[in-house]
Amino acid sequence: MTYKIISAQKKQFLITYFYLIILSILCNSCNYKTEKTIGKTTKQLANGSVLSIQKTNKETTSIGIFTKHNYGTSHSFSYSFFIRKKNINWNGASAEPKNILFYKDSIYLRSLKEKSIKTQYLDSTNNTINYKYHLEIQEFFEKYIDNRYFFKLLGDDYWIEITSKHYNEIKKQTTEYSIPNDNEFRLKLPKK
Repeated sequence: MTYKIISAQKKQFLITYFYLIILSILCNSCNYKTEKTIGKTTKQLANGSVLSIQKTNKETTSIGIFTKHNYGTSHSFSYSFFIRKKNINWNGASAEPKNILFYKDSIYLRSLKEKSIKTQYLDSTNNTINYKYHLEIQEFFEKYIDNRYFFKLLGDDYWIEITSKHYNEIKKQTTEYSIPNDNEFRLKLPKK
């Protein structure tokens, strides 16, 4: 067996390096404080339907355990709404509902949400293909499907995505109602 003997200087360096890593981890460790607020709004529409809209805001702050330094706060929100009498729920997670249509026995929804867009580009230094990501606010359109029966206790109900063309065709034939929201998302108007 051969044993490698570490010099005292190398040993001291490794010990110091180890303590610096531990100290760095401890100093950069954070406590997270999350504050949740829920706002509820009710709106009666001209067609007699009653919308109950709920928005949940979540603020998460990162505070250093030892430094007590505020490393930043992140904001997130989620919307949901309920249509009374019809017993219809919508949970849009990070989408923000904007408009609703009632046409015949169907309900149509327009919402905005943030979507991550992947862009491909060629890196000319080493001739490889790389990807960039950016966030973009986009419109989404949905239609409510109700396949419930026996006093709406059995069966399924769900929302499916539809095209903007389909939504706009329906919009020409009925009244579009706005849904109360905080306008966290807005579409960018095209440049002229």
